Amino acid sequence: MKPGMMCWIVVVLLLSFSLCAAQDKRPSCVLLEGIDLKSLLGEDHDAPVPFGEESCRAESKAPGRMVILMATEKPREELKNWLAATREMSMKELGNEVTVASEPALGTEAFSVSEKGERREVEIYAMKGTRAIVVQSSWAIGGPVTDNDFELLRQVAQSVLAKLP
Repeated sequence: MKPGMMCWIVVVLLLSFSLCAAQDKRPSCVLLEGIDLKSLLGEDHDAPVPFGEESCRAESKAPGRMVILMATEKPREELKNWLAATREMSMKELGNEVTVASEPALGTEAFSVSEKGERREVEIYAMKGTRAIVVQSSWAIGGPVTDNDFELLRQVAQSVLAKLP
């Protein structure tokens, strides 16, 4: 094989690999990578990794703290209906165990779901145009999600929304 032909094959293979790698990058991971999570997870938290079908998670190096971001794109009406159904289900089925609150700073459909008592998990739901996000936190070990942590999670949601087109 001629050296010039070998170079072209290598270039084509490298381009193919880079295109495949770029296509495999989940929108939720791209968004989460662009957010500063140090105040929530510590200076040396793990890099975000795919989680489930559409989500991405980042964990603290010390076990026990995790932030998950789910970002999806669907028709606006479908997202509005999904958010409304999720809110209603949270209130009806988990009403005694959680607090469901509007999050007007994140949009008219935005809301949060947090455990009552020693808060270990928080979920924040919001949408922008034809995209919806869910920011979830889980503090399995150590202290609960404090009010300051909750505010930082809201800031994560605001930062993600700001990055959406």
